[in-house]
Amino acid sequence: MLELPHNTNDSLLPDLTALLDVLFIVLVFLLLSVAVQVNVLEVSLPDSGEQGEVVSEQSPQVLSLTYDGTTVSYALDEQPFSTRETLMQAVSHIAKDKPLFIAIDKQAPSEELVRLLADLSQQNRQIANILIEHKQK
Repeated sequence: MLELPHNTNDSLLPDLTALLDVLFIVLVFLLLSVAVQVNVLEVSLPDSGEQGEVVSEQSPQVLSLTYDGTTVSYALDEQPFSTRETLMQAVSHIAKDKPLFIAIDKQAPSEELVRLLADLSQQNRQIANILIEHKQK
């Protein structure tokens, strides 16, 4: 004979599984759509002249490091120096508020750049920019 299931009080309670699924989806949607505050770095650009060209207070000095495969050569505004020490002596005669750029050959050893940066920091020099380029032979 076929038996019918017994009615219990549990069968009168509603099934909340679907409601919990919908609440979870709504919660995830609300969390993802909340406006996130973005931290913005403010940049002040130099003023432009009447003709639209950028007005610079001083032209920067360029320190160059080139590597020919065996030796590292130094230069300050295309004036060559034999060693880093002689280059740093020339840099010490430049006004401290004048911006310095470093142009380094891509193939130059990184320890030479680190040594140059250490020497410049000993003189309390600020580096405006580091330019890396590959010299074509």
